[in-house]
Amino acid sequence: MMKRLQSSPRHKVTRKHHSGSTDSTADHHAKDTDSLHSDSDRSTSESFEKRTESEFERNSIRCIRYFIGFLMIGVTASGVFLSYKYLKDQQDTNFTMEFNVIANDIQHLSSDRVTELLGDTQSLAHSITTMAINSGVDWPYFTDPNFGFVVSSFMTLTDTHVLSLAPIIHDAVENANWTKYAQANKDWIQRGLEFEKREPVENATFFPSTYRMSAGVKIPERGQGPFLPVWQTAYTPDDGGVVNFNLLSDEHYSTVFDSVLEGKKAAMTDTSHHIIPIYSSNVDFDELHDFRHDMHHEETPNSLLLYPVFKDSTEDEIVAILNADFDWVTAFALSTDEEMPAVDVVVDDMCGQTFTIQVKGNDAHFVGFGDHRDPNYGHFCHKFEFAPSLDMHHTGGDECSYMIHIHATKEFSEKYHTSLPKMAAILIAAIFLFMILILYLYDAAVNARQKRILKVASKSEKLLSVLYPKTIRDRLFHVNYNSDDDSTAGEGGKQSDLLKKATKYQLKTFMATALPTGKANSLEFFDSKPIADLFLHATVLFADISGFTAWSSVREPSQVFTLLETVYRAFDVIAKRRKVFKVETVGDCYVAVTGLPEPRKDHACIMAGFARECVDRFGELVGVLETTLGPDTGDLGIRVGIHSGPVTAGVLRGDKSRFQLFGDTVNTASRIEATGRRNRIHISEETADLLALAGKADWLRRRDQLVTAKGKGNLQTFWLMTKQDCKLHELGYTTAEFQQPEQQSLEMSLPEEITQASLNLSTSSYEDIEALLSPKMKRLCQWNVDVLARLLKQIVAHRLASQSNHHKTLYDKELTMREGEIRCQFMVLDELVETIPLPGFDQKVYKRQQNPDDIVLPEAVMEQMKLYVACVAAMYRDNPFHNFEHASHVMMSVSKLLSRIIAADEILNANENAAKSHDFGWSLHDHTYGITSDPMTQFSVILAALVHDLDHLGVSNFQLIKEDHKLAHIFKNKSVAEQNSIVLAWDTLMHPRFCEFRRTIYATPFELERFRQLMANTVLATDIFDKQLQTLRRNRWEMSFSGPKPITRDETKDNVNRKATIVIEHLIQASDVAHTMQHWHIYRKWNERLFHEMTVAYKAGRMENNPAEMWYKGELGFFDNYIIPLAKKLKECGVFGVASDEYLNYAMENRREWEEKGEAFVKELVQKYHTEEREDTNKLVQSHRRNPKRMSLDFSKPQFNLR
Repeated sequence: MMKRLQSSPRHKVTRKHHSGSTDSTADHHAKDTDSLHSDSDRSTSESFEKRTESEFERNSIRCIRYFIGFLMIGVTASGVFLSYKYLKDQQDTNFTMEFNVIANDIQHLSSDRVTELLGDTQSLAHSITTMAINSGVDWPYFTDPNFGFVVSSFMTLTDTHVLSLAPIIHDAVENANWTKYAQANKDWIQRGLEFEKREPVENATFFPSTYRMSAGVKIPERGQGPFLPVWQTAYTPDDGGVVNFNLLSDEHYSTVFDSVLEGKKAAMTDTSHHIIPIYSSNVDFDELHDFRHDMHHEETPNSLLLYPVFKDSTEDEIVAILNADFDWVTAFALSTDEEMPAVDVVVDDMCGQTFTIQVKGNDAHFVGFGDHRDPNYGHFCHKFEFAPSLDMHHTGGDECSYMIHIHATKEFSEKYHTSLPKMAAILIAAIFLFMILILYLYDAAVNARQKRILKVASKSEKLLSVLYPKTIRDRLFHVNYNSDDDSTAGEGGKQSDLLKKATKYQLKTFMATALPTGKANSLEFFDSKPIADLFLHATVLFADISGFTAWSSVREPSQVFTLLETVYRAFDVIAKRRKVFKVETVGDCYVAVTGLPEPRKDHACIMAGFARECVDRFGELVGVLETTLGPDTGDLGIRVGIHSGPVTAGVLRGDKSRFQLFGDTVNTASRIEATGRRNRIHISEETADLLALAGKADWLRRRDQLVTAKGKGNLQTFWLMTKQDCKLHELGYTTAEFQQPEQQSLEMSLPEEITQASLNLSTSSYEDIEALLSPKMKRLCQWNVDVLARLLKQIVAHRLASQSNHHKTLYDKELTMREGEIRCQFMVLDELVETIPLPGFDQKVYKRQQNPDDIVLPEAVMEQMKLYVACVAAMYRDNPFHNFEHASHVMMSVSKLLSRIIAADEILNANENAAKSHDFGWSLHDHTYGITSDPMTQFSVILAALVHDLDHLGVSNFQLIKEDHKLAHIFKNKSVAEQNSIVLAWDTLMHPRFCEFRRTIYATPFELERFRQLMANTVLATDIFDKQLQTLRRNRWEMSFSGPKPITRDETKDNVNRKATIVIEHLIQASDVAHTMQHWHIYRKWNERLFHEMTVAYKAGRMENNPAEMWYKGELGFFDNYIIPLAKKLKECGVFGVASDEYLNYAMENRREWEEKGEAFVKELVQKYHTEEREDTNKLVQSHRRNPKRMSLDFSKPQFNLR
């Protein structure tokens, strides 16, 4: 069969075909095999590359790990070393610094003690000389009968234990006479013992003649002299044994004595000389010689100071020697009571003798003779020579001098070299090692997690590599990654949405961030649910500034905001520190809450502590601000109300969205605050219960009366004690005593003994005069100085710009002469002029003038201005109304009106760009009649306001004229009080101590004349009852403002000056009665003070009519006939801007309120002052009937003296 098949042709063809096919298949198999081998090789290559890359990454990560590990170890070592070195160096620095401080203190104190000893001994010697001269006896025969009394204070002051007086006996004749004298005058011993309250020793012996010691036996001196017997001593010897001992019998003492005679100055023995014990009683003279040379360690080193006593003040002849012991130990003690580490003081006389004293603060004790310092601290040494100016005599010779070596001790070193560096280094090392351990564990955890992830990824990759080609795998992975990201973002978005739906989270977010701009009014914004929630446990606080409305009515807007910003900024700082949330400020009311947005159990305690600190801080701030914001600022108070309960809190959306509180708790807190008292914290019963549960019951005081709150009925409330209340309570004050309602302002008056005293301006310093003023007057003085300084800077700036800053001495002679002439003018009224000439406008000066705030006034000018203001304050009398506080109030009103003039609101309102125009200076000058162009005018009016009531007697000019008062004679019954004020203020300013101040105000005679005219016209304008002056002012007003006359540059100079004069007069007149054109509370305050002053005058018989009978109708007439017409004239002047409308509106409103409430108010005043004792009456009567020569200031030699 096979053969047939093989032989068949067809089959041959087929076979051939199959053979070809087989070859082709073989070729394909070969190609496939090559392809498989190629893929296998490629896969192997890729696998190898991946393995190589993976190995490289692992090696790189391993190297990075090692590097980070070594870096951390290095950082740890460096941190440990640097911290240890820093702290060690700091300790060394502190050690060295403190040692040097103590060593320098010891050096200076020891030197000072020697100096003080010499000075006190000199004073004692001079007093002995004086007593000897006064007694009329000759030396040496002098005995001070009061010696013990004289030297007792000296010994106490100098810490001297032994003191003696030894007269010099020159020859044998004097010695013989001395024996008789000593025997006859030995009774000083008995007097001294009686003074010291001691008894003499039984069988006491008195040796009448000068003697020396030999082998324990007293041998009378028979030589030719000189001799130096011990005579009077303190303490007095009770056995009399040391009296008449010849000190010159001691060789070393004799050497020192010769030095005293030769140099005629004090000298001191060395510490080896022990003649000092002979001054003590019961001394064994046999042991004297041995005692001098035997240095026992238990004895302290002492020296003897020899000070010469001269015969008279010429100090030519020495007649006696004062001997005082000097204790070396106490000389080096410090004067502080603080505990201080000990230091060793080694005293070396450079001749082989040393001794050591250990000083520990004010305690010094003798260690022993020799160098006993700690050798371990010998390198810490401070060396100096002891008392180089004092003549020290040493037995070793002149080359010996005392050097002091101060060394540190172990105790001193241990105080500053503690184990802190080691402990800090160990702690830092432990922290770093702990961080390294945490980092290692974290790296191990991350590495293990990565291995697990890589293992799973490897399996996934192998599976995908079988199913999909590489390109498809890459695309799948890419899509999956993005899908994962999207999925993750979706989950995060859902979580974020869920979180944002939490109300409290929304509240916290809103309170921490601001609402995006432009979103508040969008529809999308209101489609969402409101952000609000109920907080069950919260405490709300309302704090309101008491007296703010009245205070702000007399202030500039900038001053009002200065107060509010300062106070609220301080409250914000406290709130942030105490975790209190500030809700808002409404006007002068501050609202805060605790217990939200994060609830807390101690919300009431937190708020109570916040309120207490705010009240204390407010009191501090208003006291400081009074020096910049003016009178009555320090009288402001704060009223606080607190209530606890549930609160609805949320974001009230819309334009200017805000976080708001709602609910009964908020309303109740507001009622609690409204019914409180100034400078007190008023809390509800609910808040008090929470504080009591928290252990703060001692902070609470139950209010005696129930409080009636609108919509709440009667409430029992409590006072939360402030720190000041707690102090008063500890001092024994009852609750009622510090729960008084609105307090009056601080007492302004000077004490009686001060007002009657005479102040010598020639010798008194600013501190002396300021010490006479009350704290409130001091603050007012500082504010007045600040106002005057600002205007004085404007004068200097204008003078510099006008290039008229003449040399200081150019007009000095002429100014001095003119000042003297003006000072002698009694009748100031004669200087009154119809128009005050003001300088014209200079465009160059206006453009060239620098900012006055950049001007720095000389220190001498500032000091003299402060002194002048203090003198003015001291010269004001103790009147209820016409006092320094009222003068400051008038000055504040003048300052406000002047600022309105300078602001020129009408010009700026008409054209907003007017300030930038070329003619703005001209326009402002014309609009204000030249007042804004002349800083001299502004300064003069301000100063005139300050002194316009100076030395006011508390009664009217009419009364002074009626009483035929001396002042009425001097000023010819015309404007008596006003002329007196000008003369006193001017006379004070002309004192030589104010020369620099005067020369800064005016530098030329022309400026002096204008300054004088401005002062005279302004002060005299306050006399509104003089008919002649009234007629002059009325005619001047009709001439200038009788018709609608626009202000033009072509207007005559005289007419412009006349208008300026009218403006100045109306300005001071309005300011003098400014309280009638201010808030009702301000008006009531000053109206009561004026009523008080006139009532006192009436009771003293210095007023015809009882003010109580005509006060109500009199005020109505005063409003109708003077106040309201004056306010209208301010408006008609056209230069005061909105201030004129403000003054007129307040005047009309006060007039309306007085008509309604005036009668009841007068009854209150009558009741109040009728029940008072007659202390004020007696005080005023005595003040006005006392010697009329009382002056507030007593100049050394004034050119004239009014009284």
